[in-house]
Amino acid sequence: MKKLLFFNVMALSLGLLPTAGKASPCNQSGYLVGAAADDITGPIVGVGMMGYADLGQFDEGLHMRLRARSLVVSDACGQATVALVIDDISMTFYSVKQAVVERLDRQLPGVFNNGNVLLSATHTHAGPGGYAHRLLYNITTGGFSPETFNAIVDGTVRSIVRAYKQRQSAQLSVVQGELGGVQFNRSPEAYLNNPLEERQRYATDTDRGMLLLKAQTPDGVPIAAFNWFAVHGVSLPLTNKLVSGDNKGLAAYLFERRMGASYVDANSPQFVAGFEQANAGDISPYDPDDKAAASSDGFARNQDSAEAQMVKAWDLFQRTDGLVLSGPVAAVHRFEDLANKPVSERFAGFAGGRTCNGVLGVSFAAGTKNGKPFPIFPDHAIYGKNWLPITLMAAEQDCHKQKVLLLPTGFVRPTSWTANTAPFQIVRIGELAVIATPFEITTMAGRRLKQQVLQTLANSGVKFVALSGLANEYLHYVTTAEEYAVQSYEGGATLFGPLSLAAYTEIFDQLAVDLGTGRQRSGAVAPPDLSAEQVVLPHQVLFDLPPPGGNYGDVKVDALELYHRGDAAKVDFWGAHPNNNLAPNKSYLTVEQWLNQRWEVKLYDWDPETTLHWQRVGLAGSLISVVWHLAPDTEFGTYRICHSGIAKTPLTGEASPYRGCSKQFKVGV
Repeated sequence: MKKLLFFNVMALSLGLLPTAGKASPCNQSGYLVGAAADDITGPIVGVGMMGYADLGQFDEGLHMRLRARSLVVSDACGQATVALVIDDISMTFYSVKQAVVERLDRQLPGVFNNGNVLLSATHTHAGPGGYAHRLLYNITTGGFSPETFNAIVDGTVRSIVRAYKQRQSAQLSVVQGELGGVQFNRSPEAYLNNPLEERQRYATDTDRGMLLLKAQTPDGVPIAAFNWFAVHGVSLPLTNKLVSGDNKGLAAYLFERRMGASYVDANSPQFVAGFEQANAGDISPYDPDDKAAASSDGFARNQDSAEAQMVKAWDLFQRTDGLVLSGPVAAVHRFEDLANKPVSERFAGFAGGRTCNGVLGVSFAAGTKNGKPFPIFPDHAIYGKNWLPITLMAAEQDCHKQKVLLLPTGFVRPTSWTANTAPFQIVRIGELAVIATPFEITTMAGRRLKQQVLQTLANSGVKFVALSGLANEYLHYVTTAEEYAVQSYEGGATLFGPLSLAAYTEIFDQLAVDLGTGRQRSGAVAPPDLSAEQVVLPHQVLFDLPPPGGNYGDVKVDALELYHRGDAAKVDFWGAHPNNNLAPNKSYLTVEQWLNQRWEVKLYDWDPETTLHWQRVGLAGSLISVVWHLAPDTEFGTYRICHSGIAKTPLTGEASPYRGCSKQFKVGV
């Protein structure tokens, strides 16, 4: 099986498998569509969080569970299939994509491969890290975490497999709109360096467009809605230590709950809402220059952003004037070695040129207005202007021009700290093409890329182009050449120098040509499996200890007798380490109401009204604090808060489940 998989991966990278292009020979109209979501949360305690790269941001509890959401589309004959997947993670690494495709091939041989699976990230900065196979990303997360990696991979695979098996005849349609007031360009000085004539074509320095793909049965039963909208997953601040899907994860939850999804039985068909990332490289969900907004409660900011996105997506979902899609299901994909890659005159804008080796700059280390984990580094560091023209890498500095070189991550051997070879992909469903960008892309750079792909595919019948950011691999950022010259954070994080966007655009243009013609030109060899090289630091719990003279599940601080709507009910339990219990689709807590002579569960740990915080007590004790934030419409009645977990016995390590509940209390006027 391993030899066969290796051959398939190699063949795919060279364009020898039929994952690209040609329009499906199916003569039947319509599509087969399935959608599913699954839990990818992983360890909620003791793992460095991914996104802000802060050495002190290790998770300590849970706000909401993280999910993989998959939409699988086949032509009506079932001959061509693609999977659009959005994970509540900070970024997608090829390590994850590689493992997902391998495990899919075991369960559904011959159905999925690198070419027809598009795996993207919401870009939450509040999820556990340690799931990359390149060292740079695991330095701040406490090393590689097999628990995080397997939770993401296994949950993603479960969602794709269930979506595939639940396919049914369906109609797909696309509708577009605009959402204003929830995006703020955090690098306006870089945006303003773009040509005036180009900027005047747009009303704002953000891309307000939202594109929604709607799936329903022929008789109108909703199946799924996936939308693309540009906004960073940084509503929750660098100081947050609770695992959460941030604004897009919460928006998806709100939409799905409105459609009746419950998450209690993950195997039952339920409506799925995917909130995809787009050209959000320079887009903040709040105004970082507004001190009040920047210092406001992150959870309130998160709620505002999520609700705005959900409401707009809901409005688009209700519209009946969308274009009903028809036409082929196809995908084109290839790997590209991006270091020192030639760029033609057509895309470079002059006599051609080359990209550089992968290097991160001083402005990257300075961070963004949303978070500065290393404040010793200055913003807008420009070589030879406000930085002395002194370098140990003269040729490389000449290539990177304005960027002050700091971390030559692409040079590290035997394994580079950032990827040099990455997958590029376009998926087509009828008149819709989805660009899978393995990087974060700024507003204007994203506009240019989408325009080029749409122009190339227009004669093939494509009318809409969506951009899925942070897809299949992570190459940090890409800006326009003009933005790059300013060296904001995004320019400092543009790995391969000022011609990066030109190189990426040329690659995607070639893919678009291949998608339209049905050819598949060869690419670079797929990156190797680096799983054997990982530095794994111990995250596992050796044992737990109950409170002196007590038991797991005992209440340390109980609830009050009465709460009102808008209050926060808090109960502290003596418990065990949460990472003993990583089973997906389970809940560490419940809020229960006394109804019809029994306790009925009203809320779980995936509901945003609840939070769980863990604290170490002594050598191996655990204090679990559960908070229920009562909503304005909470039903009056009698309630209790419960916590459950698994404790490990000293010496034997035997796992024992436990459960504890607060006293009953009233919610009333």
